[in-house]
Amino acid sequence: GAGQASGVEEDGETRFLNNPKGEAELEAIEKLGFPLLLNGYKLTAGIRLFEANKIQEAQLGKYGLHALPARHGKKPLVGILPAAVKYLFADKKVASDAQITTYTSHQLWGDGGPLVRRSEHVTPAQRDQALQKLAESIKLREDQAKKFGGGDDGHNHMLDMLKECASAIRFRAEALAQRENETADLMKGLSQMAVDE
Repeated sequence: GAGQASGVEEDGETRFLNNPKGEAELEAIEKLGFPLLLNGYKLTAGIRLFEANKIQEAQLGKYGLHALPARHGKKPLVGILPAAVKYLFADKKVASDAQITTYTSHQLWGDGGPLVRRSEHVTPAQRDQALQKLAESIKLREDQAKKFGGGDDGHNHMLDMLKECASAIRFRAEALAQRENETADLMKGLSQMAVDE
């Protein structure tokens, strides 16, 4: 694509979870109420254990993870397996969730996706914390792209997904607050009518 000549390589680190961007994204996802458990194994624990050399690459699968070989002398990169993405996030009752197969899919991060839908069912504090973590990942990605003269198509796609997700969560939170205010006003009006009678 057009961004392929740029300095940031999205094919590796930035789509993976064992870097500051991925860590912030996983924290946001957990704040939205996703426990990130696969058959009793916590995805984030698998990353930490692998990073600490306490489990081998072959053991990552039970955590829903996979590794790519290290490049340029860096640590191996850890990503989430497509089957784990579907298991952790797809709601069988929502038709569009059947298309969720990758961590970077629009169906996961976009408006109407499970992350945005779940944001309506957590506390305002949890939602704010999730938004802070998404903002952290967005800033890291933007800074990295500036540092290296732009991101490639994959980097830019993930940046767009994060921005769309954060924007949709904020929009839904504002709509939810407005509905709650209208309900409170209606209840206040109804109780005042009862007093007047």
